[in-house]
Amino acid sequence: MPAAALVATVATGASAAPVWTGDFETGDLSQWNTSLNGEHISVVTSPVLQGTRAGQIQLTNDAVWPGNGIKRVELNHKPAAGRTAEGAQTYFAWSFYLPEALAADPPTQIGYWESDGSYNQVMSFEVVGQNISFATRKPANKVHWQANGAVTPGVWHRIALHVKWSTNPSQGSVDVWFDGEQVVTAGQAQTLADGNPHFTQLGLLRNPSEFTDSPILILDDAVEGDTLEDVRPALPSSGEGGAGGAGGGGTGGGDNTGGAGGATSGSGGAGGGTTSGSVTSTSSAATSGAATTGTGAGTGGADEGADEEGDEGGCSCRAAGSPAAPTPLALAGLAVALAFVRRRARR
Repeated sequence: MPAAALVATVATGASAAPVWTGDFETGDLSQWNTSLNGEHISVVTSPVLQGTRAGQIQLTNDAVWPGNGIKRVELNHKPAAGRTAEGAQTYFAWSFYLPEALAADPPTQIGYWESDGSYNQVMSFEVVGQNISFATRKPANKVHWQANGAVTPGVWHRIALHVKWSTNPSQGSVDVWFDGEQVVTAGQAQTLADGNPHFTQLGLLRNPSEFTDSPILILDDAVEGDTLEDVRPALPSSGEGGAGGAGGGGTGGGDNTGGAGGATSGSGGAGGGTTSGSVTSTSSAATSGAATTGTGAGTGGADEGADEEGDEGGCSCRAAGSPAAPTPLALAGLAVALAFVRRRARR
């Protein structure tokens, strides 16, 4: 086969772009499936990581989700049909910026995955002050990684995931990158709660407790893809520090608010769903240790699948901050073609 034909064949078969993007460059929230308490979400022009816009999420004490009292402001992304099915693999990443450090109490969840319809959380990221942890929930709550002081305010950070989806704990696994560094490698877990599609929610979520602060989280460059290169796990060199404070003009939450929330079940889980239910499960809290692994049982999940209300049922979870697990933080032509494709994929 001529070298030119090899180049064309390799380039055609390569995955060089995300399958979904949530970067707010549309000027609204239309890239996302739904929002929770969307009146607290706006599109801003500063700070931004890439392009000209980002999404600003502000959590206030009155941002209560009906039926369970959880305080939450979040955006929801549902991958296309089959992309979280048994045996499928998903790459997903997003960047976030905190103008000020989050409170140490109550803890805050900034992103998680859970099942649609049954609303069981399967994994989440939680921030306590400047400490961050990643935990899976099934078959038991397990903290795979924690890093103290890693969530620096006034600086962009990026989280990337590679999930192998399975209801079998010996087949499911998760890889995690933080600011371009792999911090979890093949973390074994039951990554599918059941046979339902799974979705992710990003934003700010806390247990139904009173608080006086009003934290802001900026989101940008959320992507879903088929390869690690598609989702760009490392920050761009110009991303450090963002573009200044958390202000900036922008548009409001748009017309796609509503639809996600509730809380019904999970094994030591935490998160969101799509409507309301009753709080039954708990989350890990990032308090000590760094880059370690631990296991432990959460204090909930007894009523899994129960108390579903509304159009789509409850969510999996209690928000962040409950008692939880012990925490840890050839051709020559072909060679040229492959090198060309790799360079294109990294852009």
